[in-house]
Amino acid sequence: MDVWDNVNIPHYALVRNVRRTADNEAIEKILKEADAHGLREEVIQSVAREIEKGDKEMSIVDAYIHAYNDWVK
Repeated sequence: MDVWDNVNIPHYALVRNVRRTADNEAIEKILKEADAHGLREEVIQSVAREIEKGDKEMSIVDAYIHAYNDWVK
């Protein structure tokens, strides 16, 4: 028996979409704040570098927070 056998697929997809929406909203807030400091592109580029490194332990929102905190001091 696979662990996914008992998963309600439509419910799982809905939860995953809500998570993506929440993540997107959080990212947009971070980028808006970075833009207020003139650092939107720098934050985006820092996140891109983190993604290229392949750090699987950090969520995408955490990557944006980390990049924002590195640039906005």
